[in-house]
Amino acid sequence: MTHITPQEKTGPRRVISAARSNCGLSLVELMVEITIGLIILAAVVRLFATSRATYTLEEGLARVQESGRFAMEFMAQDIRMAGYAGCSANLSGSQVGNIVALPGSATTFNPDGIAGYKHTCSGSCSGTLTEWDPDVPSEYFPSGSIMPLTGTDVLVIQRADTLSAHLTGQEGKDKDNDDAKIQIIDTTALAGQLAAGDVLMVSDCQSADIFKATTVSSGSDKTTISHSNSSNTSSKLTHSYDNSAQLMKLVTRVYFIGRRGNDTSNPPSLYRKELGNDGSFIVQELVEGVEVLRFSYGEDTDNDRIANIYRDPSSVSSWRKVLSVRTGLLVGTTGNVEQALDTRIYDLAGNTAGPYNDKKRRRAFNSAIRLRNHY
Repeated sequence: MTHITPQEKTGPRRVISAARSNCGLSLVELMVEITIGLIILAAVVRLFATSRATYTLEEGLARVQESGRFAMEFMAQDIRMAGYAGCSANLSGSQVGNIVALPGSATTFNPDGIAGYKHTCSGSCSGTLTEWDPDVPSEYFPSGSIMPLTGTDVLVIQRADTLSAHLTGQEGKDKDNDDAKIQIIDTTALAGQLAAGDVLMVSDCQSADIFKATTVSSGSDKTTISHSNSSNTSSKLTHSYDNSAQLMKLVTRVYFIGRRGNDTSNPPSLYRKELGNDGSFIVQELVEGVEVLRFSYGEDTDNDRIANIYRDPSSVSSWRKVLSVRTGLLVGTTGNVEQALDTRIYDLAGNTAGPYNDKKRRRAFNSAIRLRNHY
């Protein structure tokens, strides 16, 4: 009988084990592993897509919130100061002279400091300035400029910007110089604040004059401002002033919604136009994504210094009695971030907007802003 050692018994087993390990995976095993891998990959892709959508939505909401807050703050600062004219705010029309050429122009300073224009066209609208009530003056939107969007309002704010500048001596209608001049003491704060073409107001609280500067020159610690009849109806003011009189710069700003280049492919933005010293408007894009701008005006009809009725601009009986402005903004994301269509109706200062039936996220901002200089 042949004796078989333990080594001889285990030898063939090692050969069989090695052979099996070299055979690889069967087709069934391979398909199972591919299926499991695809399931894991799909889960990872879905998780990434969900995270990306959540991030995009949250980023859009944050931008909408920030844009609405900035837009409202920009306008609120000017609306509160509408009609500010220092101590001359309480003067009657006969006490305020205006020698600016074309005093009836829409760009001439309005003592009320505020004017509103409501878009009233519905259906097919072309955006012409006559679609607003009252008609928007063409001086604010000359040919070729960025135009206000239909379905949005236009607001004009005018106020004085205090320069803390006082006259150095006598000036006014009694001065013999045909090209009358105003002289003020130079200060560091005045540097770059005045230029030829600026519309200015001088007031001593007893009377005031509005004029356009024709030249501005500095020397001997004084700034000399001429107001010749090249840009004014007269070279002389209508009242006399001494060194107690204050000089202020008049600011005209127009708020509206428009698109860069009037191109419908660009998102809407809140714009501000400011009257420059050359008679044209400097255009500033303030906040992107503001789609609708609406106003209603709170008028005091019983002289109790409280606004008791909010009206459209054409219904206001006295702008001086407008004590607050109800302001409505609709701000949206610049791209689609929602899964469902936006079918909501938004309330904006008593007006409605929507539905838009797109996948943008929007938010309405409403605020009642008190006018500090109207009583």
